[in-house]
Amino acid sequence: MKTFLIILKIVRWILGVAFLLTSLGLLIEQSFGASAILILLTIFLVPLTGDYIVSKIIKLNLAGNHKVLQSINYSELHTILPIYQQNVLNHKKALSDKQKIKFGRKIYYNTLCTAIADFDLSQSEIVKLNEIKIYFNLSDQQVLSEKNRISEKTVKNLVQKCYEDRLLTDLESKQITNIAIFLQFPLNKAEEIKNKIAFSLFNTILEEKISDNRLSPVKETELKQATRNLKIDHQSIKVFLSDRKIKSLQHAKLLWNLDHGIFPVIHNPSITLARDEQCYLNVNATLIENKLVHAGYSRTSTGVSFRVMKGVNARIGGGRYRPVKENIREIHPGTLYLTNSRIVFNAGRKSFQIPFYKLISHNARGGSLELIIQNKSYSLRVNYKEAEIFTLALSSSLRQYKNANDHLKIQAMREISMNENFI
Repeated sequence: MKTFLIILKIVRWILGVAFLLTSLGLLIEQSFGASAILILLTIFLVPLTGDYIVSKIIKLNLAGNHKVLQSINYSELHTILPIYQQNVLNHKKALSDKQKIKFGRKIYYNTLCTAIADFDLSQSEIVKLNEIKIYFNLSDQQVLSEKNRISEKTVKNLVQKCYEDRLLTDLESKQITNIAIFLQFPLNKAEEIKNKIAFSLFNTILEEKISDNRLSPVKETELKQATRNLKIDHQSIKVFLSDRKIKSLQHAKLLWNLDHGIFPVIHNPSITLARDEQCYLNVNATLIENKLVHAGYSRTSTGVSFRVMKGVNARIGGGRYRPVKENIREIHPGTLYLTNSRIVFNAGRKSFQIPFYKLISHNARGGSLELIIQNKSYSLRVNYKEAEIFTLALSSSLRQYKNANDHLKIQAMREISMNENFI
């Protein structure tokens, strides 16, 4: 909308200048009538003068009776009608019924705006508005028309004010309902405005909680409390949150759990487990092998050639063949498993396992995972997110393998027992 207004203003300037130049040309040719018309069009087209004139026309009461509304202070309820009556008596011409209705609607609107400005309608303000309606004999439809001019904006501003502290109290909720009812604004639309602002605030809170890509039980509880503070029911949240957002929350929660030694358990995996062994994760992976293979032979020769006769050369000497080798890369897709005691890669004849006590180190860079044991290393290509999950789980598994009394897990379990689940 702002871009459109800027473009419109530029067009007005261009047309205004064009009309001005044309009017000057007509003036030189002594076409005074056409020149005068174009000058008037120029004055109204150019934003600098046109906007000023239009604003003055809007403020001006074309009936010539605007003085009737002068000096009325709408914050002083008891003086509104007496001052109006005195202004009518001082006015030179009698007002028609149509003019009285027009002034009555204007007075009702101004009084309503002043009364509603603090979002707190007192009984005296309501009584005065009703008195103005009766005095000017305004119909319900006319009153509704004046209320409609400010109802939506007022309700929206009130909701935003109530949500400034990210907390909607029962009293504030009742205040929103009361204002909407008085302004005859549909309650379902008021609820839509409230939900839109509440969900926007909740989304901001949610982004703050998972800014580090971790969702702890404490943060989950805070999200749950945020829904209560914002008066959002859990069912509405499920509808509001996109699948992408839900997945990011689940991922952040999984990373926190894995980091603290809390693992999911895969029942009946495709590998054989030892007694008391548990399988935590399985991810798709590809084993990368670089091999040096025989690619044939190359011949090197030594000797001398000489000319025997024209067009005939002879060569004496010898040569030998050398084997040629080159590096090739082989890939073997399979499934990488993590248990509480080993790493298993299941890929047919290229399968392998690494018990934790044999693992020297592991390293992940992007989508590559390197596992190093004595005199050997394995290079695997894994999805970036799954590589992050696997390495995080592997670090925690190794920690628990070395020390069954993992203090991080003990603290995490205590935190989980004291907090609420959000997702």
